[in-house]
Amino acid sequence: MTRRDLIKSGLIGVAPAFVRAQTIQEKGRKLIAEAQQALGGAKFLGMRDRIEEGRAFSYHRERLSGLDVGRFETFYDDAATGVKQRDKQVFGKKQDFYVIFGANGKGWDVSYKGATLLPEELIKNWEESVLRNVMYILRCRVEENGMIFERRAQEVFDNQSVEIVDVTDSENREVAIYLNAATKLPVRGYFKRQNLKDRGWDEQDTRYAKYRQTQGVMWPWAITRSRNGERNLELYSENVQINSGLTASNFELRTETKLIPAKKTPLKGK
Repeated sequence: MTRRDLIKSGLIGVAPAFVRAQTIQEKGRKLIAEAQQALGGAKFLGMRDRIEEGRAFSYHRERLSGLDVGRFETFYDDAATGVKQRDKQVFGKKQDFYVIFGANGKGWDVSYKGATLLPEELIKNWEESVLRNVMYILRCRVEENGMIFERRAQEVFDNQSVEIVDVTDSENREVAIYLNAATKLPVRGYFKRQNLKDRGWDEQDTRYAKYRQTQGVMWPWAITRSRNGERNLELYSENVQINSGLTASNFELRTETKLIPAKKTPLKGK
């Protein structure tokens, strides 16, 4: 039974405990509001699009496996249902190959040869990662029905004092948001997600650092992501643009793009 189920069922029936739970949620909400304000307040919440340009380093078992020049475009479609974020990840000095995560549960892998539809599993993984992303939660999900924010504790993490807020949504997704106790800027997002292949659990850990102000929005120019305790991606921005005029059409295939059929996975035994 989850924390949400306990609250709804009335099993937390002792008055002092109930009052304490309410206080924890009030403190959690307050910290989240302070984080939104630290990130730029109305300008952060009104951010329509973002472009991050820099270098991306990928790792396999803590060893550098690749590096590339990257351009990461994000668009917030507040009118959309479901996930309101669109992503475009462009790689290479010529920026001639990229991946689009667009609307209607579709995504494309695009190169000079044409575009291939991304597998449904990859799209689902992207959607789940977005829904648990700290910045997306703070930008798009705080007022969503069923969201619970609970202040857990104040601790020391990476040699800095942090406030930890546990977030639970209506479908029992749980994320821990670590905020710098002084600035209230996010420094870490952590969650565990069940692996559908073997029913085990994957731990996802994202660190945020080197904040700079861009058009009134504080944004991290260094982002590190780890899975199950192993670093797998580092992004170091050299330029960040906010509200540069991107639209939903930037995250759709061009009409002249050639479509390439996805390769079929051979059946076992064939």
